Amino acid sequence: MTNIQIKERKVVELHPHPKNDSIYGDEDIEQLAQDIKRSKWIKPLIVTPEGTIISGHRRWKAVSSLGWVTVPVEEKEFTDEIAELETLLLENANREKSIEQKCREGLTWEAIERTNSRQRQGSKGSGVGSTRDVIAKRVGIGSGINYEKARKVVSAIDEALLVGNLAKAEALRKKLNHKSVDAAFKMISSIENTSEAQQHTQMQWILAKLGQKLCGSVWIASNDRSRMWEKEQLGNLSIDSFPPLGIGNDAQSTVKYIDVVWLSGSHQITAAFEVELTTPIYSGLLRMADLVTLCPNLNFPLYIVVPEARTNKVKKELRRATFKNLKLDKKCRYIVIEKLMEKWDAIMEIGTSVDSIKTISHSFDSDL
Repeated sequence: MTNIQIKERKVVELHPHPKNDSIYGDEDIEQLAQDIKRSKWIKPLIVTPEGTIISGHRRWKAVSSLGWVTVPVEEKEFTDEIAELETLLLENANREKSIEQKCREGLTWEAIERTNSRQRQGSKGSGVGSTRDVIAKRVGIGSGINYEKARKVVSAIDEALLVGNLAKAEALRKKLNHKSVDAAFKMISSIENTSEAQQHTQMQWILAKLGQKLCGSVWIASNDRSRMWEKEQLGNLSIDSFPPLGIGNDAQSTVKYIDVVWLSGSHQITAAFEVELTTPIYSGLLRMADLVTLCPNLNFPLYIVVPEARTNKVKKELRRATFKNLKLDKKCRYIVIEKLMEKWDAIMEIGTSVDSIKTISHSFDSDL
């Protein structure tokens, strides 16, 4: 029987394994720190003689936040990096994990398997399908097909982070971890297979559905009525004729060409939306500016709906003297498309008023 020796080591001498954060991310340790503070006990960490943590990263962060000087450890020597990784994964096998963490464990197991089985390449039964099924079962993601879908979602999250599209990454992450693998996979499939023109139509359709739910009726720009989404013509979601609003003919004409307008039961405007995907951002802002000029006392919110990648362009355009003089940055808010795609079904389910859409919007005024 192996004699396990526990010793004390200084907290500052230890450091995380370089692969840990890429698998498990930056996890919340507040509750764990409270538990350790209350019990004054901690399970020994597993570390290498050089101080690399193999098991106990969260415990190490917790005691660091509590100001502990030393921590109990079990020192182990490993033959190579693969042996370290195997132990790191096995020590985390029974803990609670998100789907994303399980998938990232699977990706690491794949790398380990490739290294360990190089001498067996091409042997019968060691194909991609069988390996995928084994790893899916090992990390708890079900079938190999389900694991493959999760892999594609995680890859899309990493690609979004790489280009700075934090909203898209977070939307995919929440869909994966809080909905399902299938829901997240459908989301990336929708993004990949949708052209900018189609996505513009998709956003109008989503906003129209939300407007009907939250306000009662909607108006969709007459030049977009023939477009289809989910086998439904946008014109079928819109009222047939724009009601007189008492705002003058020029203002009335301007409103008619805004992408989506929400109206209350008494046909009063409650919100207006411009989706900026396929047109120059300046043109959408100009329509909003015309409306503000013609109706300086308007009392309904104006929203610009844009991808995360275009938000800086919108902010730059709002610095133009034309828009600054009208204080358009104070009268408009913006909604990130990736956030809208993530949240709209929840708003459809529990939203009760036009304020529900405001919760996912941002103020230009605070950003400029």
